[in-house]
Formats: sequence, C-alpha cells, structure tokens
Amino acid sequence: MKKITTLLFAGLLAFNITAQEDVKAKEILDKLSAKTKSYSTIKADFQYSMVNKADGLNETQSGKIEIKGNSYLLTIQGQDIISDGKTIWTHIKESEEVQINSVSEDDEEGISPNKIFTMYETGFKYKYVDEKNSIQTINLYPKDPESKAFHRISLSVDKVKQQITEVTIFGKDGTQTIYKIKSFTPNATIADTHFTFDKNKHPNVEIIDLRD
Repeated sequence: MKKITTLLFAGLLAFNITAQEDVKAKEILDKLSAKTKSYSTIKADFQYSMVNKADGLNETQSGKIEIKGNSYLLTIQGQDIISDGKTIWTHIKESEEVQINSVSEDDEEGISPNKIFTMYETGFKYKYVDEKNSIQTINLYPKDPESKAFHRISLSVDKVKQQITEVTIFGKDGTQTIYKIKSFTPNATIADTHFTFDKNKHPNVEIIDLRD
C-alpha cells in the first residue's frame, strides 16, 4: 500500500469536456491551489469509504494524514505509511513488519497521499458542476485515462475556507472511494524526523526491504 490506489468508476464521456477551458472551475482550483501552497504543513483526520454495489462492498474506516512538502505520514487500516519523499516505509502493525520501497515517479495509477490536496494541479481536465450551501463541486477527468485506474474524481470545495471537504474517486471497476475530511489543521509544527521509520522505537519488527 505504498500509494493509495483504490480508485473508481463513472462516466467519462457523459460530459462534453475540453481541457482547461472551464473558466469557473479553473478560478476555483487556482484559489484552492494558492491557499493550499501557503501552508507549511497539513494535518487532517478523514473518513475513508469504499463502495461497490455490484460486489456488495461497503466499508468505512477512519484515517489520519500529516503532510510536509513531499513527506507524509498516513495512518489507516492498521498501518502507518511513512515517506520522506524518497523512501516509503509501510508498518503493518498486526504482523509487526515493515516493508521498505522507493518512491516511484513511474507509478501513474495511484494518487500519492501527499498529493491528495493538490492532485488536481496537473494531468486533469476539469468541469464546474454546481454549488450548494457554499460547497462547490468540480469534476476532474484524467488527460491520459488509459494510464489510470479511474475515470473521474469529484472534488467538494468549501467556498469560504478554500479547503477540500470531500474527494470521491470513481474507478473503472465500479468502486467508489470516498475521503471525507473531518478536521483540517494547517501550519502545525512537525519535525522532519516524523517522516522516517525509527526502528529503535520498534525493536521487534521484521524489516522487509523491497527496493531494487
């Protein structure tokens, strides 16, 4: 689980979309990007759901993420996924093992956890959908759909706070992955050492190095 690759389904061809031509969507995303980039760090609690009616899948869990530049710490599903931007440590707590991987720039299917709040900046066409109760909805469509495991991403943006409140990823297999942001704390002080795995704190773990 070095990247969040649980990605999902819906209609890519249901809209007549042209790349980067939706002026309203671009205005909203530009403001969101500027606000997000102004933060030195981000901490967020979220609810993570996977739904696939055809397969009878409906699972919900809670998670936490801390982001500082290209580094992140994601806690979800009994795992800590830690990265300093070059290396990823996946600590599977139940089995007391740590898998080590290198960050790959070639893995185009998934969304890296540290990009969850800025994923829209490159590689997408976008279309404004609507606004309800100060929540603006924008659909994202990958410019290179063949390389992705999903057709569409729906972003919900708080117009007042200029923050993402929900991300829904529609995968090609019919599964929807939904991230609902429960709390969002910018500019918290986080030491760089927080984004590496400290074996001294976990002396009994088995280290599995999967790097080439």
